[in-house]
Amino acid sequence: MQPPADPNWPSNHGEKSAGTIVLIGASIRSAAQSAQRAGFQVLGIDHFGDVDTRQACHEFWILKEFLANPDAMRRFRQSPIFTVGGLNSVEGLSGFLATANAMQTDFPISDAVEQVSPPVANTADQRWEDTVWLKKLSEECSLSFPVTMTSFSADAQPPNLPDKRWLEKTVNSCGGLGVRWHPSSPPLRPDFFPPETGPMDHTMLQEWIPGRPHGATLIGNGKDCRLLGVCRSLFTRIGDRPFVYRGSLGPVAIPHHLGHRLQNLGRKLVRATAHRGLLNIDLVINRQDEAFILEVNPRWSGSSEVIERWLQARNLTDSLFGAMVQACNGAPLNGFNSPSNEASHFPASPSTTCPLYLKQIVFARDNIRFSRDQLGISAGTSNHPLKHPMLADFPTDGTPVSSGEPICTLVSEVPRQALHSSPDCYKEKSPVKEKSPVHQHRALLRRLSRSAAS
Repeated sequence: MQPPADPNWPSNHGEKSAGTIVLIGASIRSAAQSAQRAGFQVLGIDHFGDVDTRQACHEFWILKEFLANPDAMRRFRQSPIFTVGGLNSVEGLSGFLATANAMQTDFPISDAVEQVSPPVANTADQRWEDTVWLKKLSEECSLSFPVTMTSFSADAQPPNLPDKRWLEKTVNSCGGLGVRWHPSSPPLRPDFFPPETGPMDHTMLQEWIPGRPHGATLIGNGKDCRLLGVCRSLFTRIGDRPFVYRGSLGPVAIPHHLGHRLQNLGRKLVRATAHRGLLNIDLVINRQDEAFILEVNPRWSGSSEVIERWLQARNLTDSLFGAMVQACNGAPLNGFNSPSNEASHFPASPSTTCPLYLKQIVFARDNIRFSRDQLGISAGTSNHPLKHPMLADFPTDGTPVSSGEPICTLVSEVPRQALHSSPDCYKEKSPVKEKSPVHQHRALLRRLSRSAAS
């Protein structure tokens, strides 16, 4: 979202408690709300500073302004830091995180919130970006990995293989913003714009795998790992970027053997890196039920909010962030085992009666100036009850939003029986449409889209 115009400093800045943590990421809203429910006092930093993000934070800073303020950096280093969502390369960020990690050795424990140990839960282990290592572990778990080239000259071409198409992927990008078709791969659609030319530094070439993209959410405690659920990843095309993240649907059912293989991969990753916290695996499942691992991110992700709602509905946790902190402290993960003794009811394969949750980002069709009244967004927080459609990630009134940029996010429950086999094509089947979550979601989305184009 766009940075709002109000100041970064709230009236209560400078106060801290033993339960204070720092969240930093491209967009931290859902993690900040989850942390707030767990009893933490959040010091937040992201690119956008949306209204509901600030409501969930004790103190908030826009990332670039934060990195230009030595006093804020000094104060924030004194609390445990969690990276949330993808962060594009920002000058000064790596230095701040490295210094903070070196400084954070001891924190007081409060009655309400346990100490976070290790303080920086998402490590900077370079192996997460090592595609050779990830390919090896994936294949050990009977999971496939696409052909990937990470070292090449600027004029290098991918292998000339029949029926193969290739993607250029910028390392450290997020939300699909750094993924484009390689020029040697003709697009499927005629409205393709050639990617911008430039140096190939920090870019890799990866084979495009046809199939349905998914995101698996796991949790690790340094020794063990559990698969919490798998979501369908939804994308849209903006200019020459064909895979811009537009939301998640889930948790969806996947073949039981794939669920076990993903959990085995998560366990290998956790034991190799001693990672504690959330772990997200991006993958594609083709028509033959073969899974291809694309990348692994040791952090809270866009689909974490969807998985959290499902866990809340099953009374497994009220706060996924709180559960993550317990895992960071080495707590056992037995509470995330399926309550059923039947092997088919694996956490990654929810029953047909369990509701789905759909998270969808609304993008502007034209240049607009945001108006809360025009979109019908209430003045309250977006942290609403589970069964209510929720509007989130909205900027302050009067903020300019350019065409192709996100306006807000819509999250709602969708009854599983109301969907076709394809989650991209859900259809209303209830005779009382005005009471159906599917209808509410689609009606809100239509209204938001009309407003976005006006």
